[in-house]
Amino acid sequence: MPQALRPFAVTVNWNRAKDTLECVDSLLQGNPEAEVVVVDNGSNDGSSALLRDRYPGLTVIENPQNLGYVKGVNIGIRTALEKGATHVLLINNDAVAHPGMVKELLGSLERNPSAGIAGPKIFYYGTDVMWFNGGHFNDLLGFSTHPLMDRRDDGGDVEREVNYVTGCAMMVRSQVFRDVGLFDEDFDIYAEDLDLCLRAKEKGHSSWLVPKATAEHKVSLSTGVVGTNLMTPYRSYYYGRNMLMMVRKRMRGTRFITGFLGQTFILLPYYFLLISMQKARGSFIQYLKGYSQAMIWMVRS
Repeated sequence: MPQALRPFAVTVNWNRAKDTLECVDSLLQGNPEAEVVVVDNGSNDGSSALLRDRYPGLTVIENPQNLGYVKGVNIGIRTALEKGATHVLLINNDAVAHPGMVKELLGSLERNPSAGIAGPKIFYYGTDVMWFNGGHFNDLLGFSTHPLMDRRDDGGDVEREVNYVTGCAMMVRSQVFRDVGLFDEDFDIYAEDLDLCLRAKEKGHSSWLVPKATAEHKVSLSTGVVGTNLMTPYRSYYYGRNMLMMVRKRMRGTRFITGFLGQTFILLPYYFLLISMQKARGSFIQYLKGYSQAMIWMVRS
C-alpha cells in the first residue's frame, strides 16, 4: 500500500457492544491498514468502556444521546477527515470484514482513478449466501435493488462499476466528501448510501463492486429480525418515506414524474403484497405513514 494512503474505518454503535467488538476485531486484526473510529450513540450498556478496555487508544466518540445512524456516522466521518484520512470506510457495527478487505478496496480505487466509492461482496453472516453483490438503481421508476441477493456465492471476482454500493460497507475517497458533502441527514437511516453514490456520480465519482473484498452482515440486527429481510414496522416506515424523498431529491422533470409513479403504483403495491405474505403486523400502516410523511415533506420543501 502506498505510504501516502491513510484509510480510516468508521462504525456506529448503540447498545451492541458484543457485535461492535466483533466488527472492530475484524478490522484491527484482519485489516490493520485502517485506523478505527467508533461513534457511540448514547449507549447505556457500557459499550465505550468495553471498547477502550480491549483496545486502549481506540478513538471512541461518545454522543450523549442516540442521534440516529446518519448523524452519528457523519460525526465519525468528520473526525476521520480532521485526522487526515485519505479514504473512509463506513461499516455497520453488525458487519464483519474478512481479512484483506480494506487492502482490496483501496487497490480497486487506485486502479480505477474515476472511482470514488468501492464496496465488497457481502454474505449473510456465517453463510455463503450473498446479501450484496452490486446495487442497481432504476433511474426511470426511482427504486433500487440488490440483483444477486439471496443467491449462493457466484464465485465471480471481477470488479465492476455499479449504480451504488451499500452503506453496510463502503470505502469512500475523502475527495468525494469534499466534493458532495457527507451523508444527507434527512434520511436518518436507509437510502443515505444510494443518495451519496448518486451525488458522487453527478460529480464524476463512480461506484465499484470489488468481489475479492468480502464481508459478512448480521442482517437486520438493529432494525428487524436477525438474518432476514423481514419488513418490520420500523423498516417499513423508512422504506415508505426515504425512497419517495430520494425521488424528490435526485430526479427532475419527467424523471420525477415517472419516479413518483413508480413509488406509488409499483413499490407501494409490491410492499403491500410482501408485508401481507410475511404477516408483518402493523408494517403496512407504518409504510403508509412514512409515504405520507414524505408527501408532506415534498409539499413543504
